[in-house]
Amino acid sequence: MRKVLVSLLLTFVVFFAFANYLGYDATGKKGGTLILPTLSGPRTCNDTVSKETSSSDVIAMFMGWGGVLIERSAIDGKFYPALAEKWDGPRLTKDGGMEIIWYLRKGVKWSDGTPFTADDVVFTLNEIYTNPDIPSSYKDVIRSTNGYLPKATKINDYTVRMYYPEPFRLALRYLGGMYIFPKHKAEKWVKEKKFAEFWTVDAINKKEIVGLGPFIPVEYVPDQYVRFVANPYYWKKTKDGVQLPFLKEVVYKIISSQDAQKLAFEKGEVDIYSPRGTEFNYFKENEKKFNITVLAYGPAYGTQFITFNWNNKDPAKREWFRNVHFRKAVAYAMDKKKMIDTLFNGLAIEQWSPVSMASPYYNEKVTVKYPYDLNKARAELRLGGFSWDKNGRLIDSKGRPVKFVIETNAGNTVREGMGNIITAALKQLGMDVTFVPGDFNTLVNRMLNVGDWDAIIIGLTGSDEPQGGRNVWSIEGSLHFWNLSPKVADWVDPNAYYVPDFEKEIDKIFAENVRILDENVVKDYWAKFQKLASENIPLIYTVNSLRLFAWRNTVKNVKITMLGGTTWNLDWLWKEE
Repeated sequence: MRKVLVSLLLTFVVFFAFANYLGYDATGKKGGTLILPTLSGPRTCNDTVSKETSSSDVIAMFMGWGGVLIERSAIDGKFYPALAEKWDGPRLTKDGGMEIIWYLRKGVKWSDGTPFTADDVVFTLNEIYTNPDIPSSYKDVIRSTNGYLPKATKINDYTVRMYYPEPFRLALRYLGGMYIFPKHKAEKWVKEKKFAEFWTVDAINKKEIVGLGPFIPVEYVPDQYVRFVANPYYWKKTKDGVQLPFLKEVVYKIISSQDAQKLAFEKGEVDIYSPRGTEFNYFKENEKKFNITVLAYGPAYGTQFITFNWNNKDPAKREWFRNVHFRKAVAYAMDKKKMIDTLFNGLAIEQWSPVSMASPYYNEKVTVKYPYDLNKARAELRLGGFSWDKNGRLIDSKGRPVKFVIETNAGNTVREGMGNIITAALKQLGMDVTFVPGDFNTLVNRMLNVGDWDAIIIGLTGSDEPQGGRNVWSIEGSLHFWNLSPKVADWVDPNAYYVPDFEKEIDKIFAENVRILDENVVKDYWAKFQKLASENIPLIYTVNSLRLFAWRNTVKNVKITMLGGTTWNLDWLWKEE
């Protein structure tokens, strides 16, 4: 095996004809304000602290798009130069490691006018993302098979070497997409060991945030909006010499319910909207009336699911939630067809696997399915040691009634609808279930940092590459929320903590696949992952919506693809006013 692996490694050199950057060929007009709806405001502006999309969406504005070393085109899936105008590798080194040499673009400045150099890149990787005192989800993703983290070395002001002591299949993708912090702003926070306090949401109104991305946040009014202005030093220009971004401003308008977002879109108060399945035909039929474009485009990469807290402080609940037969019973009680018909108007598909159907690694043959069947649910409960008392209440083997709370984020009417459908079915099984929607940011904080929850309906973003979920699926992952390790969450009782064998196997898959450079072998790894995940269902999946888009026709250069939605090319969208 080792000999075969080495022979494969020797062929793994990326040959890339360095093309122009994304947006170089764009045409458009300068000016205009793009208004986007969001359900809640950010909790932080620090990428290492962020765990929720309400924060990560804001962070991407000033750290993403052209603010990374390379960008991936949603049109052809290829990587294009950004802050790195070219690179060598990834390539095998004589000592069995892997390296990439990045050649940085000269003349780039941070949004405050400070020059961007190799020092910023080296500082970000070595002092932030691989710093043992600074936890982050990104650290989980870039860790190699044997636990190595990459290191960066400055060759000169505009050349950086990044190195792994062993092969790492996704080095180009993950290191090239690293968000870069300004050394001149962040260094003192790292040295003082207070980096988690760097760039709180208060930094927006204090005008403290600087970035390399296209838009800088300058105003935040809680429960109302976050306003961004175009980065005056954004490095991209079109072939005609026009500085990007075209837009003058972007506003995230905080609208706390999907119903209110729909109304705002109808009234022209927001420019882009993700219609629910029940709304799609309405907007499609009224495209001319509202002067909008409405489009459906394949299954989404993200997932939605219900999950249970295996480290619940109540020992009875810990036993139930760790019981695979209990989880299978819940899976059989999930009426996915009803969800699709009533919540999505048919514009969704049943989700069974942690890997999106749109991914080349999706494998339906190995995925175990649990079609709606309350009789099978009851059978699973019996196998799990449960029974029913004379009043029809479900009790465990010790006679304790099964009672718990399901939560989700209020305002997300689709998840609220899922919660109602799931709760009704579980009550038919004799469970005493209460369904309570609540604030999204508070929910995420309790889920990760407090632990006072039973069950939550929530979702995760996704992509075509399953390894991006390592921070979710590895045993010590920062988002391994159903069974957080005591090493990650101090609220978890180490004496009550338990890791089943299947989790150890999945952890091994996420660690080992990144050293494999044969795509067929990688697919075998992900097939085994899907089999284990669907057999043991720590996350009980609901349904996967088709990707539904709607935008005002005054927004130009929108290019929907399998990999990208309405704003993947935000820095070269423009608005007719």
